[in-house]
Amino acid sequence: MEENIILQIKSKLKDLSKAEKKIGAYILDHAVDIVNDNTSELAKKIGVGPATIIRFCRSIGLSGFSQLKIRLYADASGVKEDLYTDITPDEDVSLLAEKLALRFNQSISQTANHLDRTSIEETSELIHKCTTIYVYGIGASHVVAEDFTQKFSRIGKTVVHTLDHHLLSSALISAGEQCMFVAISNSGETNEVNKLVEIANKKKMHTVGICQYENSTLTRLVEYPIIHHGGEAVMLRSAATTSLVAQLFTIDVLYYAYVNKHAKKILNMLKESKINIQTFFRKDN
Repeated sequence: MEENIILQIKSKLKDLSKAEKKIGAYILDHAVDIVNDNTSELAKKIGVGPATIIRFCRSIGLSGFSQLKIRLYADASGVKEDLYTDITPDEDVSLLAEKLALRFNQSISQTANHLDRTSIEETSELIHKCTTIYVYGIGASHVVAEDFTQKFSRIGKTVVHTLDHHLLSSALISAGEQCMFVAISNSGETNEVNKLVEIANKKKMHTVGICQYENSTLTRLVEYPIIHHGGEAVMLRSAATTSLVAQLFTIDVLYYAYVNKHAKKILNMLKESKINIQTFFRKDN
């Protein structure tokens, strides 16, 4: 699944060197124009060496300048330039919707391309083996924790989830063997989340962390980190948007990876559950 190169550059700018940031900023301002330049011509316009252009391309995950030009031509040509700008006050609703759709697609593409298959498979196997799963997230990550709870509870897993971290810490302390704790935090620096992981570690529980950043505290604390991508790329933001989409997508991948391994049993379970619910909640009951 190919990412949008404009948003890909924007998301990586903060991690680049000073010279590479200069290149990135120039490309974002002249995305369509540079497709006709060669490496030397672009380097001269920006005031850097040709080798720095190549390093920039590799820093953003491309093989070289030719691939950058192809991606820029595909993503920037024929697309309204204002779709790549931040959301601003008093924008037309249709433009706002287009911007969000573009960013959501980019968020899912980034996560799909970089999600570690091994982490998903190992976590799926843990879910199968463990008798009880504890899950916690705060703020927008609480929504993701609820989604995890709803999905896995429906297929017969015992999931303990509460927003009260004091109550959950008590549950973790008294948890038995064959339990796991799933911690969800976009930043990986949420104090309540990390403290709960520390308790779970002391109880020698399996710990899984769903987070955006590889070098976060949460990633270092847990046994099995699952890194998603596609965080916020906009300045105007009153609540999590693309990061929430990336987290929910990650939970979906984990859920379907688990279902795929135990398809027959789970499909029968879901069918029986649906019949029982329809029977129980019939209007004539």
